[in-house]
Amino acid sequence: MIQRKASIDMGTNTFQLLIAEVDGQEMINKLCTKDIFVRLGKGGISDGYITKDAKKRAFDALSEFHQIISDYNVVSTHVAATSAVRVAKNGIEFREEIKTKYNFDVKIIQGDEEAEVIYYGVRSDIHIEDTAVIMDIGGGSTEFIICDNQKVLWKESFEVGAQRLYDSFCKVDPIQSSDKKELFDYVEMRLTSLWEAVEKYQPKKIIGAAGTFQTIQEVYGAYNNVPSSDVKVINNLAYDEMYQKFVFWDREERYKIRGLIPQRVDMVVPASCLLKCVLDKLSLEKLFISSASLREGLLLRTK
Repeated sequence: MIQRKASIDMGTNTFQLLIAEVDGQEMINKLCTKDIFVRLGKGGISDGYITKDAKKRAFDALSEFHQIISDYNVVSTHVAATSAVRVAKNGIEFREEIKTKYNFDVKIIQGDEEAEVIYYGVRSDIHIEDTAVIMDIGGGSTEFIICDNQKVLWKESFEVGAQRLYDSFCKVDPIQSSDKKELFDYVEMRLTSLWEAVEKYQPKKIIGAAGTFQTIQEVYGAYNNVPSSDVKVINNLAYDEMYQKFVFWDREERYKIRGLIPQRVDMVVPASCLLKCVLDKLSLEKLFISSASLREGLLLRTK
């Protein structure tokens, strides 16, 4: 039976709304999508707090989402909060405030569940023929899922997101080579269990999902005169050319990168370093990109 549902992904950097018609585990029709850059983790994530300013930005975004949802006849709204809220000492209080203001039942999902939900979202967009590793870079955490088209083989969420890396390693702009090396060493150490899982399951492709990879689509599309939505796969050489701009150019120069929206000018630096580390380690020739992730998975996972 086709039902009209809404989902909200309260990410550390971006809040994302999706309203769609769904039949079981199949998305029939996307009716509305909306992204708002909230930067929920800005100024507090490394200390385990959601700041007063971040709360205000979140409430402004949720007010807008609430109005949009009210314009559609949805049967249910699924709201998930991720890394910034699950590690915040005032996360429960924040969730209760949202319930009072908007009557949204926010589920603070743990990392393993977040990874599983992402899998359902990506699987709705890409047919995963061979064993693949999915990577979703968030502001607070990064999820990795090794899977095939039938099941998840391994999954883990690491509290190694773009905002955390930015706070720890992006001390000057552009990032200094010594800080970049420390970032790479830190990522390689923190992702030890991923390297072990890759050795065990031997994934044949890597699929990127969510904001960082949307940025890659938009920049690649802008420089190659193709619609960003048509950018489904790029080779490592093409990514390396973007990486050079993202990481070695200063902030003023990054503002001039075609396809790079201003809200991602800072976070693209640590996110690009994280992705570069993973691509170098996995030695895969191509990067596949999914247009679906957590917000789609929230509507498609039936359990």
